[in-house]
Amino acid sequence: MGQFTYSDGVATGKLVYYIPALVASILVASRHGFRKSSGWIYLTIFCVIRIVGSVAQLILISNPSSDGASTTALICTVLGLAPLLLASLGLLARCYYSILKQPWSTVFSLFGLRAVQILPTVGLILSIVGATNANTAAEIDKQDTVKIGVVLFTVSFASICLLCGIASLLAKKTKGGEKRLIRAVAFALPFLLVRVIYSLVAMFGNRSDFSLGNGSTAAVTISLFMEVLEECAVVLIYVFTGLKLPTVPVDADEDGVNLACRSERGGFGSGKFGLFSLGAAVLGRATKKHNGYGDVQSR
Repeated sequence: MGQFTYSDGVATGKLVYYIPALVASILVASRHGFRKSSGWIYLTIFCVIRIVGSVAQLILISNPSSDGASTTALICTVLGLAPLLLASLGLLARCYYSILKQPWSTVFSLFGLRAVQILPTVGLILSIVGATNANTAAEIDKQDTVKIGVVLFTVSFASICLLCGIASLLAKKTKGGEKRLIRAVAFALPFLLVRVIYSLVAMFGNRSDFSLGNGSTAAVTISLFMEVLEECAVVLIYVFTGLKLPTVPVDADEDGVNLACRSERGGFGSGKFGLFSLGAAVLGRATKKHNGYGDVQSR
């Protein structure tokens, strides 16, 4: 049996924090919807990743030669930024659905939102590939795929900052709940910035104290204050906001869910349903105009 180290203590702390955070994130996602476009589901995914990584780290205490636990811990180490960036993007998307009118909200969902979503998604895939190819944690920051992934995370973060700034300028057009989301993302951005800087230095700084495979006291302390606490703060901000945020009602009529109302708030998100939403919105607008014109003629 191995010795309980400083990094094991950090892993234990993350386990204690993220288990209740996981429960809270599931509650938030159940209130606001599990759609990927809503952003809340990514908080749940992030909490699961951190719990699995911490458990794998603690398994290595009693079984240091476990390849499965070692590989799992390696992969979970590099997967922190992507879910948090996607969660931030999802929260901002709801704000833009409130700001923009149809068909522009669906156009934003199909093109603007999807373009930014691709960056952390591809970065996530590249990071997994790089972490899997690395034999040890010390080799992760030498993988080109992981470095490209971090660059994509950085570009995605910059895009989120831009979207948050624009949303702040247009906040007067949003409802009270959406304004809370803008403030939540704005409060989370400084913590995400520190987290992004940590990843950039770890990948490109050539500093041993930032190396993912360095278990020294200095390296673990830097990781604690530039990675772990930042992630905890972002999760806390988003979960607290989600618990206080009013849910978006599902408009319905006697035939079931009202398609026009859902498309008006961008409820279909991206993908094939997004295209369907765009068509429904345009058709709905055309029908309204036609009916209005018919009423005028009848008068």
